Amino acid sequence: MRVGIAGAGFMARTHAEEYAGMDIEVVAVASQSGPEGFVNELGLDAVAYTDVATLCDRTDIDYLDICTPTHTHLDFVRTAAEAGVDVFVEKPIAGTLEEANEIASLVEEAGLTLMVGHVVRFDQGYRAAKDLEIGSHGVARARRLSPFPDWGSDDWFADCEKSGGVFVDLGIHDLDYLRWCWGEVERVFARRRRDAHGEHGFVTLRFESGAVGYVESSWSQPDSRPFTTELEFAGNDGLVELSSADESPYQEWTDDGAVVERPVAKSAYRHELEHFVACLESGTEPEVGAADAIASLRLALAAERSAERGKPVRPEEVVV
Repeated sequence: MRVGIAGAGFMARTHAEEYAGMDIEVVAVASQSGPEGFVNELGLDAVAYTDVATLCDRTDIDYLDICTPTHTHLDFVRTAAEAGVDVFVEKPIAGTLEEANEIASLVEEAGLTLMVGHVVRFDQGYRAAKDLEIGSHGVARARRLSPFPDWGSDDWFADCEKSGGVFVDLGIHDLDYLRWCWGEVERVFARRRRDAHGEHGFVTLRFESGAVGYVESSWSQPDSRPFTTELEFAGNDGLVELSSADESPYQEWTDDGAVVERPVAKSAYRHELEHFVACLESGTEPEVGAADAIASLRLALAAERSAERGKPVRPEEVVV
């Protein structure tokens, strides 16, 4: 298959590096600032464009991979729909429900396949945790801690009108995952501390089943601290714990010290991209379509609203 990538930043690089190990040809890359350096550095045999519309108009692609800031997603999905090409778009699907609903309408009217990159669903550890039997669901806890993502172009992560803030951009990973595992959420209560280049928030979830969830999301960690994730599921018949800090299932001891290898050969990004391509080839619907992505966005926006108001919010209260 032939793909065009919109964007030349961190996520575009992540996807391009995964495509290098797949039967996928990156034939074009578009970035407003000019992606020539990106193309050359990664050794891509791809045409560089400064706008996505020209890429879709001049290049024969099977799908467009949108790896640009959240506030640009609607415009680029509209461009893809007008060109009649399928779309993979990074999470979140959009920054507002209004834009997300418009994206869903565009792809439906054009008869296209859309997948949203909620990559945690494709992490093998998280998928295994979902399938383990722990009895009746009791308490779920998820943490995702990171230094502030200052690598975004024009510092767009710091602009909540563009990024949506820590719940919409970072916390949505765990909100989506917990909803996928334990079902719909009845209400959320959130607390958050935000300054110019840092944000730390907590969300308490009450699931319709009666189970409780806790999500901690941080963009306030020191640069010296590595990106950290944790997951815990507790039921009446079992406990599951997963931590990125403890991922050393295989160790080879040598005279020079310990060499730690990950037994999982493929990354979660590879798994999700392979899944999307397989859906295009078979004509089946991806695991994470517009409806699921919109439901998870609504959950993140409910957390944002709760933090602003200081009281619980039901997801269905969040409309456009």
